[in-house]
Amino acid sequence: MEFNTSTGGGMPPNPYAPHFSPATATTTSASTFSPDAPPFAPSPGPHAPPFAPSPVPHAPQQPQHHPEIFVDGHVPILDGSFNGSGDYGHNSSGFEEGFHPSDPNGQHHSGQHQDQHGIMHSGRGISNPPVGNEEYHELHTIVADGGDRYGVSAVAFDLHQELLWMGNQGGHVTSYYGPGMQKYSSFQPLPVGTEMRQVLSIDNGVLLLGNNRMRCSERGGLTIFDFSGEDMHDMQVMTLVDPTTLLIGGHQDKVIEFDLNSGQQVNLLEVGDPGVAIFRHTNRFICCGDTSGQVTLRDMNTFKVEHILKAHSGSLSDFDVHGNLLVTAGFSTRRGSLAVDRFLMIYDLRVMRAMAPMQLSIDPMFLRFVPTYTPRIVAVSQAGQFQILDLAGVMTPASMAIHQLNTHGHMCMGFDISTSCEAFSFGDNGGLLHLWTDREEVLYNNYSHPTEFADHPEHLPAMSIVDPLTPLASIPMLYENCHGPLLSDWPEDCMKYVKRRMPPIDPEILASMKVVQFIGYAPNPRVKKRNQVPYRAKDLAITIPATSPGATSTVPESPGARGESPRWYMVPKRYRKVEIKYTKLGVDSFDFRHYNRTNFAGLETNIPNSYCNAMLQVLYFIEPLRCAAQSHLCEKEFCLTCELGFLFHMLDMSKGENCQASNFLRAFRTIPEASALGLVLGDQEEATGKVNLGRLIQSWNRFIVQQVHQDIQEPKEEDSEKKEGEETEPPKEVEKTPIEKMFSSEVTISSKCRCGKETTKETNSMVYGLNYPDISDSEIKKKQYAFTEVLKSSMSSEQVTHAWCEDCNRYQPTTQSRKLKSLPDILAINCHLDSERDLLFWKTQEEIMKQKEENSSKASSSQTRTVRPCRYGSHCTRSDCKFSHGPQDKEQTPCRYGDMCTRADCKFSHRSTAEKQQATVLSSAEILEMSLQEEAQAHWLPCGLKMALSDGELKIEGLPEMEDVEKEKLSEEWAVYELTSSVCHVQESRLGGNLVAHIKAGIPYHKRKEGITATQWYLVNDFAIAPMDKLDAVQFGMAWKVPCVLYFSRKDLNKRHDCQIHNPISEKVLFPEASLSSRVLKRHITFQPLAAEEMPKEGDLVALDAEFVTLNQEEAELHSDGTRSTIKPSHMSVARITVIRGQGPQEGTPFIDDYISTQEQVVDYLTKFSGIKPGDLDANISSKHLTTLKSTYLKLRYLIDKGVKMVGHGLKKDFRVINLFVPKDQIVDTVLLFHLTNKRMMSLRFLAWYFLKLRIQSDTHDSIEDARTALQLHKKFKQLKDEQEPDEFHKTLRKMYEEGRKVGWKPPDE
Repeated sequence: MEFNTSTGGGMPPNPYAPHFSPATATTTSASTFSPDAPPFAPSPGPHAPPFAPSPVPHAPQQPQHHPEIFVDGHVPILDGSFNGSGDYGHNSSGFEEGFHPSDPNGQHHSGQHQDQHGIMHSGRGISNPPVGNEEYHELHTIVADGGDRYGVSAVAFDLHQELLWMGNQGGHVTSYYGPGMQKYSSFQPLPVGTEMRQVLSIDNGVLLLGNNRMRCSERGGLTIFDFSGEDMHDMQVMTLVDPTTLLIGGHQDKVIEFDLNSGQQVNLLEVGDPGVAIFRHTNRFICCGDTSGQVTLRDMNTFKVEHILKAHSGSLSDFDVHGNLLVTAGFSTRRGSLAVDRFLMIYDLRVMRAMAPMQLSIDPMFLRFVPTYTPRIVAVSQAGQFQILDLAGVMTPASMAIHQLNTHGHMCMGFDISTSCEAFSFGDNGGLLHLWTDREEVLYNNYSHPTEFADHPEHLPAMSIVDPLTPLASIPMLYENCHGPLLSDWPEDCMKYVKRRMPPIDPEILASMKVVQFIGYAPNPRVKKRNQVPYRAKDLAITIPATSPGATSTVPESPGARGESPRWYMVPKRYRKVEIKYTKLGVDSFDFRHYNRTNFAGLETNIPNSYCNAMLQVLYFIEPLRCAAQSHLCEKEFCLTCELGFLFHMLDMSKGENCQASNFLRAFRTIPEASALGLVLGDQEEATGKVNLGRLIQSWNRFIVQQVHQDIQEPKEEDSEKKEGEETEPPKEVEKTPIEKMFSSEVTISSKCRCGKETTKETNSMVYGLNYPDISDSEIKKKQYAFTEVLKSSMSSEQVTHAWCEDCNRYQPTTQSRKLKSLPDILAINCHLDSERDLLFWKTQEEIMKQKEENSSKASSSQTRTVRPCRYGSHCTRSDCKFSHGPQDKEQTPCRYGDMCTRADCKFSHRSTAEKQQATVLSSAEILEMSLQEEAQAHWLPCGLKMALSDGELKIEGLPEMEDVEKEKLSEEWAVYELTSSVCHVQESRLGGNLVAHIKAGIPYHKRKEGITATQWYLVNDFAIAPMDKLDAVQFGMAWKVPCVLYFSRKDLNKRHDCQIHNPISEKVLFPEASLSSRVLKRHITFQPLAAEEMPKEGDLVALDAEFVTLNQEEAELHSDGTRSTIKPSHMSVARITVIRGQGPQEGTPFIDDYISTQEQVVDYLTKFSGIKPGDLDANISSKHLTTLKSTYLKLRYLIDKGVKMVGHGLKKDFRVINLFVPKDQIVDTVLLFHLTNKRMMSLRFLAWYFLKLRIQSDTHDSIEDARTALQLHKKFKQLKDEQEPDEFHKTLRKMYEEGRKVGWKPPDE
């Protein structure tokens, strides 16, 4: 026995080695295909008997001549090549040169090549148009690899990946990827001229069977093992009986049992003559077909003969098994010779009897089952004809149709069907490979593993010729024996050796150094690492040219920090995009407090269009705006200002707990103006990250300010309606809205034509956009601009445009100028850094500021330079000594040995232990401060502004630091502004980045949340909130943090505006209201509104239950280990809310039972769990009391504001979906009343059965029934607590859990 484990197939590709294209086959003769031409007989294959009629014997060593296949009269379609030495053209790795099916641009190269005449040939072949969804048609016909010399002998679909395998009569194998038939791998596993009998795919490779050897290879061509031996001769077929056991048979009396794990033969099974030509197996039998025309059924475990089916009198060509059916095709003996039997023999394996045979119109040679609703089988003849037959006896036009392959006179030698039954593959002895499908988009397997492709060659990174950091050893040497000098081997006259400069000596060392003759001695201050001297590129006098105009060097300071990406910096962790990790418990198990340890509330990100979370937080921290929004209430169903007030109320009430802006964003999606401006994003747009978030949030900022102003400005309905005959009062001056008072500034726009005509108009501006100077890149780097200059030119600009002049009656150059008549109290600025030029301008100004600071610091340090101490100290007697002598008192003179001194009687001064510790702390703080200063850049944006209007001219002065703003006093002439918030775009290339806000929380917010009087800057990153340094709000690393929106507020803003909240929600919201549905009848009303004497008071008890529908399904992924993780949770919407009385004579009677109308598409009504049916939420056909979400929300808000306690089951989820914050002391949740620590939560249905002896939710859920049950459970809980001691009540709960475990946590069936 010979067992060879040598490696073959190929080696990893060498990116530096030259690539050679294989020689291309050419067409040497042409022939015309005629259906009446006599077919050529095939050579014996794995499914044909060795004595089958063979009028024209096949000679695999002789080249095959293909007919020319033309498509629309164009060039012939050929593929594959042979290099004349017995090997096929392929690269060393086994993968097709230049072919990467994963290329996103779809530029595949393996299906095309040029012949010796330069003609481009395509490998896609002839494609017929689809003839129907259920009819198979030809998709591709290509020349297989090596098809110009050898015919195809075996075809097989890969069972694990989207590959089609082909083996030919020359021992070569090729795989093709996907329905496009793009060549994936090509290699020579068998000796040249040895026919490939069978290809069988396994999990980690393919098994390739030849006449006397079997090879296991990876799909790329690398050999896993070879198997051959004295028992391996005239082999024909192999089959897998389980994942590790392989049976190999042939024209001999033995079958080899092979173990794939060990790679060894484990058994030799006797089968007798004439051996095995075909293997099939079921879950009961191993079916062995031989050349005598019979099929032997053997036991799966013992391999003993159980039954023998004598199918044909001559020989067996093929058979297949599916379920309880076995169908055979073969030859019959007629007049002493073999003839193809046109009858298919059918056997029922349950009774081991033959059924009625089925007659065909063709000569069947291959058979395969096509499992569908009815048993179908495909019969293929060697002439290239095939039929799809229904074994149930149903005659249809499709089953009677005969399909013809474009074999051009060659014989079909191989046939296979994909596991998905969507594709057929055929191979003929002319070297052609045919793919037939029943659809255009084809999958070979329903669940395929991803296919591994060859990696692209890695190109060496470009480096500058003056780069001092890149080691020359990183440049590979292409050739070992090269003649002549290298390009880098410069002559001596072209080189100059420059030694690296020594870093300056630490001043502390110089101060304590003692010089003895020419050697200085000093104690080690231990501020640097031993034997290490750091060098930085910025300290070297070498200028590294940038790769683009205006760009800086991308070479990092340390060679170890260089990577493939030029953007090698690291975004701080607190600025990175935060995501919620979902479990089977949803977000309940997610630790939000890990990201937010403050008492301010964050906003979650799992809602569509939550990109505006940062701006919502900015608006919330403007005290007058917050009060104005919470005091607003109107009748509009979708009013952004109302929803903004509701959201601000939740943020106010929450103590560090997360909130959702779901109701606000729901109303936001319905605003037509928002959709028209492109502010409403789809799920796909947010997921791909292709949206420019910086530009988007600036448009959102301008939109929201104008929209809130319009919402408040709209007159009330009672004011707009006038009674008939009532006199119309003269129009009064419209009072300014709070938004207009805060954000608006009056602007006069004048247009002056060159003819002298001038027109003016008055308008208001609420948001300003920065306009940067239109200068060249070189001028940007030379001149310094102050931020106040850019802001002034943006607010009061003057430009020349073409406009229509009434006097000139044509378009004329017109000078347009803007002049401010008043200043806003809140200056909202959009930075408009949308272009590379604008980004370069801001970045350059910061670099100029940084350079100025460095120059000033160097000048100050030179003035305070330390004079070197005299080596003689206080003992120096030279009158003209220029060195420092320090204090004259010996006790105050520092010891020259410093802290290293060990003399007990030393008369000089030493530092005490406290001084040493303090110096160590200061040293660490200084080091930390230095590292932060290195990372931070000088800020071009000032921390405050001073603005004034003098005779129509705007004056702006900058206040660079926060201390300048605090020191600046208020005056009537100047308005002092301080930066209160900034929104930045943190850029990330893959997912588009995220938006964060720097917000200054004032004294009122800290009083309400923290109970202290203070101001503090916070970094708000969705639900992650953390304190930050105040300078982070004005410092921007333009490479990753780009400013988008800036808010400057007047220092006396809160004094200039009303900061009192006037709660507009009154008891009127509980009064009866009309239903939105016109079909609702009085008998359909399921609730009774509260009477005047029943109005709720603080401490009253009500029971609540809500039902929901699904708007978007949950998105999850299933891992290979069987675990399931949620990517995006389902989007729920409230559909019904029921509130019942918890006390009084009408206890248990609902006073709210509202069905919530929705304009969004419902994907699942969850009828089994919610009781909501299609049509219940439609105002046109619903018979329920239908109302808006806003109307019901106001009712619940009124109850909560009154201090009413809510009883229910699982209220946390209900209030989360309703988007309502309820204080914990007003929630009585029955799921927590009857719960033991670290135990499962009990369902309402089980608790009602166990404690109340009630059976609820039998068919569907009803919110009235659930609310009443929760109210009764609350009373039962109070009764048990009053009657039992704490220990007894604990035992009662333990008994409940034991009973629940017995019945499976569900009430037993009646």
